[in-house]
Amino acid sequence: MVLMGGILRVKKIAGLACARVVMLNITAASAAERPYAVADEVTRNECGDCHMVFPPSRLTGNAWKKIMATLGDHFGEDASLDAATAKHIEAYLVSKSLDAKGGIRTEMRLKAWAKKGVVDPLRITETPEWTRHHTQKANYRKMAEDVGYKRGANCIKCHKGAERGVYEDFGEE
Repeated sequence: MVLMGGILRVKKIAGLACARVVMLNITAASAAERPYAVADEVTRNECGDCHMVFPPSRLTGNAWKKIMATLGDHFGEDASLDAATAKHIEAYLVSKSLDAKGGIRTEMRLKAWAKKGVVDPLRITETPEWTRHHTQKANYRKMAEDVGYKRGANCIKCHKGAERGVYEDFGEE
């Protein structure tokens, strides 16, 4: 009986070790080798003409709908698109949004947001994850100060791999 428990523990430890190696290999890949976080070319081109193309999973479907409904005044800019293009982009963003697939992790995250009074934020910089990492930690505030960056809406200023979903990457690719 003891031997059987020991074998199970060894198998569990070996499995965890393999998982760590796989994760290290995945995260070790340079940002340039990863696919873009926004796979839709129309979305990437239209949105990317003015700003970094944000991964749709950073906001809820309702937030993306609100953003797309007000492109004439898109955070102070006129980002109007023809109806067909706007409909295409909205459909893509909503289909890939934070709450598109549901699941317990998403439910927990949205409940945590709601407890903080955050429901369908229109700016990624208003999400609790962003504010926790970029305003409450001295090292992030110092980095932003060092690069002379105050707005927070252009992730690639500090995170060179952001368009490919890599936010831990500081510096050159």
